[in-house]
Amino acid sequence: MEKQQNKIPLVRFPEFKEAWEVKKLGAVAVINPKSNELPNNFIYIDLESVKKGVLLKEIKIEKVEAPSRAQRLLSRDDILFQMVRPYQKNNLFFDIDENQYVASTGYAQIKAKGNPKYLFHFIHTSKFVDNVLLRCTGTSYPAINSSDLSKINVSFPSLPEQQKIAHFFTTLDKKINQLEEKKNGLEKYKKGMMQQIFSQELRFKDENGNDFPDWEEKKLGEVTNYTKGFAFKSSNYSDIGSRIIRVSDLGDSKIKSKCNKIFINESRSKDFVKYKLIKGDIIITTVGSNPELRGSSVGRGILVMEDNLGYLNQNLLKFNVNSEFNNEFIYGFINTDKYFHYIKSVKRGNANQANITVVDLLDYKIALPNLDEQTKIANFLSKIDAKINAVNTQIEQTNTYKKGLLQSMFVN
Repeated sequence: MEKQQNKIPLVRFPEFKEAWEVKKLGAVAVINPKSNELPNNFIYIDLESVKKGVLLKEIKIEKVEAPSRAQRLLSRDDILFQMVRPYQKNNLFFDIDENQYVASTGYAQIKAKGNPKYLFHFIHTSKFVDNVLLRCTGTSYPAINSSDLSKINVSFPSLPEQQKIAHFFTTLDKKINQLEEKKNGLEKYKKGMMQQIFSQELRFKDENGNDFPDWEEKKLGEVTNYTKGFAFKSSNYSDIGSRIIRVSDLGDSKIKSKCNKIFINESRSKDFVKYKLIKGDIIITTVGSNPELRGSSVGRGILVMEDNLGYLNQNLLKFNVNSEFNNEFIYGFINTDKYFHYIKSVKRGNANQANITVVDLLDYKIALPNLDEQTKIANFLSKIDAKINAVNTQIEQTNTYKKGLLQSMFVN
């Protein structure tokens, strides 16, 4: 590839030299074509069905029971563009031959006149998405209409170059999907092993090949000490200083990389030392939304993997595991189905704002082996986590590589 200037991309396959054309999206594609009569039964694709280019669920419904938004009858090579909150980029390239899929009007149905996969990748460039957002109305749910969408510029080269670019990014997406599948497989394997281990269906042996002693049941409050987070004021947040870990900063299994910060001067640092997170702490949320099994933010647990991570905000608890117990084992126990069923049973509030009390968490019962077996279990699970983290790093690196190429291989 080589660098070019003007109406040609910064990075390009070397066999192509011609300048690119720029036209409105409505000139290079048909947007929301008139649909044929909907079938009596079809698979409905709503705005919750697609995430990052993947069709996650297929809802089969009858036409007479379909919502009024079910209007876009799909055919192969159609592009679904998310009209509501388009910055999420939950768009879909429809590559199924069956005409039994109907999409919500929350999507724009786009039929490309050139290479459809080229256009699909183009609509994910930052420049295109920025132009969409400029035309959106609304704040909580910004949305664009199809007329405004059709007026956004699209740049495109000759058909052979479109095909080569499309093939390149499709291959890259395939690699990302394979890595995602590998990660999901490892996570499923870990979940299955945890189920067997913590239900004691699978037991480890000691160094001499003998059985370990029977497990003993204890409450979480008997094996840990806890600290409530501090209500740091958002008015005190700054661009420098230590991170403030809030409920919204907790991902599925780790702290998100971008957190608000607060500057605590040296004279006051001793006042906040008890809120400082250290490696080995377990963080649990006491508030959250959608308190369903394993989809919950209330009761979610995170194991702190580094020192000087930051300070704990309100609505979070940190648990320090007593020295005679293994913190990774305890953390493993609060990621079992039994734990999530318990959280669901004690939660208060509703789906929009649920909460659990400190007392309920301290009363949660854990079956504990002796320290040697705890350590063996924790080490076993840590090895699986290391494999999951390695694959996740590959996914992040590949996505970063793709993001860079989306900006440099297209004319913006």
